[in-house]
Amino acid sequence: MSAGSSMFEDGVADIRASAPAGASPTWERWKVLAWLCCLSVFTYIGRVGISGQIRENIEFNLHLVPKLTAYAISAFTLSYALFEVPSGWLGDRFGPRKVLTRVVLCWMFFTALTGASWSLASLVFFRFMIGAGEAGAFPNIARATREWFPYRERGLAQGYVWMLARFGGAIAFPSLLVLTELFGWRWTFVVIGAIGVVWVCFFWARFRDTPAQDPKVNDAERALIADGKRDTSKPAPISWRTLLLSPTVWFLLLMYFCSNAGWSFFVSWITPYLEGDLRLTGMKLALASGSPLLCGGIACFLGGFLTDRMVRALGRRWGRTLIGTIGYGFAGALMLVAFKVTTHHAGLALVAICLSSFSKDIGMAATWAITIDIGQRYAGTVSGLMNSFGNMSQVLSVPIVAQLASLAGTAGHPNWKVSLYYYAAMFFIAAVCFVFVDPRRTVVYSTADRLRLEAEGALTR
Repeated sequence: MSAGSSMFEDGVADIRASAPAGASPTWERWKVLAWLCCLSVFTYIGRVGISGQIRENIEFNLHLVPKLTAYAISAFTLSYALFEVPSGWLGDRFGPRKVLTRVVLCWMFFTALTGASWSLASLVFFRFMIGAGEAGAFPNIARATREWFPYRERGLAQGYVWMLARFGGAIAFPSLLVLTELFGWRWTFVVIGAIGVVWVCFFWARFRDTPAQDPKVNDAERALIADGKRDTSKPAPISWRTLLLSPTVWFLLLMYFCSNAGWSFFVSWITPYLEGDLRLTGMKLALASGSPLLCGGIACFLGGFLTDRMVRALGRRWGRTLIGTIGYGFAGALMLVAFKVTTHHAGLALVAICLSSFSKDIGMAATWAITIDIGQRYAGTVSGLMNSFGNMSQVLSVPIVAQLASLAGTAGHPNWKVSLYYYAAMFFIAAVCFVFVDPRRTVVYSTADRLRLEAEGALTR
């Protein structure tokens, strides 16, 4: 038996010995997950705020066209990408409770102000500020997952988070349509922003950064969450040199860049594609716009369930990456199928797009679990870096696709179908990159610090 394995088993024995004999673990970690899932729903409702049919109302009132609206959509993702790493680092430094509270306060304030937009410039500004405020949400959710869930449950926890995020985006399309018809698009943004008020109040009062800070968590649940990890009296600093020289990190960043470039279709130009190429209108259009996200949400949960079990069967190397590699390959192929049948088989095209979203998102939980695996106590920073690259691809992809559709179409009638080639190519590249991601070793510590932490039993598996 290796020294590292012996230290790990000793850590498990020491922690379990501190728990009362026969005591059952409490379930506080699942209550924490409920808070995180609610937050993920809020973020996606706001994210697709100007991507559905409400976009047409905004364009009519502000005298815009899709090529100009693209700048407002990209403004959100630009600021979101720029502030992801700092916000993730802040969560590692001060804990996710403070950062997530700041996220929701900024999100609800600037979302409400979006209703006051009077020009393209003002719309771009408000969307930029929403992105800056919302940045760090998912990196800090990942950081909280690392503190509150044992290794064997992290994939499932991330699966729940991303399932609810996708469901939030799916329900946003028909919900925003109804709210816009009732209150107009300006007051709709005020209503959306007000949702966060109640959440913030209860979250701040009840959420704690770690199980040790929550008196409702018993010793048995703390032992289960710790999973053999010992605290070290000397926390190691992050090694940016190790992080930035890691091939796994760069393949992970490129994979997520291409992943989000392909996925951007589902929160940007899917509505004009369905409207222009598949001839859908009204509530049918709203429901169809959200259906790929609904399918993606189901895949996120299923993928989280599967990756934890695949790790037990295949080990971390392929248990985390195989599901994503296969999923992205199918996602790209299904986009090509959608392109082929768009003109003559609208229903089949929509089914292919929904299945593409499903295939892409089957690896989502595994992707974010990898950032926790390799990031350890700096999971917020690592996941923030990955999400920053991913959102930067959306900054580029949204206007690029708008230009492609405009060039391929006729005056006033963009050809959105041609963009499916672009999205398919992004998914294929992501599938290849996932093969080269290795989640078996942490990438945030220097060699000396990693060896010390392993000897102290302070690293999780």
